[in-house]
Amino acid sequence: MNGKTYIIDGYNLIHKSSKLRKTFSENPQLARETLVSILSDFFSNSKDRCFLIFDGNLNLPSSLSTPKVRVIFSTPPHKADDEIKKIIMSKNLNERSNLIVVSSDNEIINCAKACGASRISSEEFLKILSSKSRNSKTNDEKPFVKLTEEEIKKMFER
Repeated sequence: MNGKTYIIDGYNLIHKSSKLRKTFSENPQLARETLVSILSDFFSNSKDRCFLIFDGNLNLPSSLSTPKVRVIFSTPPHKADDEIKKIIMSKNLNERSNLIVVSSDNEIINCAKACGASRISSEEFLKILSSKSRNSKTNDEKPFVKLTEEEIKKMFER
């Protein structure tokens, strides 16, 4: 595989986003699903993929995973941090250079740095997600143009 692999600290990212944090306080499952949807869109036209890691085995359906976003819940007593470090350290040195770890947790950032993986803070990654979302909406949306009756008649005459 040619793309990069993102390892994302799920709850850390949710709590750095004001919208996701608010959703999480009202409905944690909806916040997780929304994040998966955002990430699936983000990675949809890319060779990159990601592991989205959450704390705790909540006995939730694994249906949260998508072809580009693999959702993993840590198994207690292990935390998401432990799972993230395990994934990083399970890779050989060449593979680690293709990893991008997304977290604002110093322990995870230091582990990624020590292992040779790239790091992006959750805040910075949210900015990247936001700018891509704005760009795709700008490119996808076509302006509404109202045709005159004469233009419509000409189209049907052809």
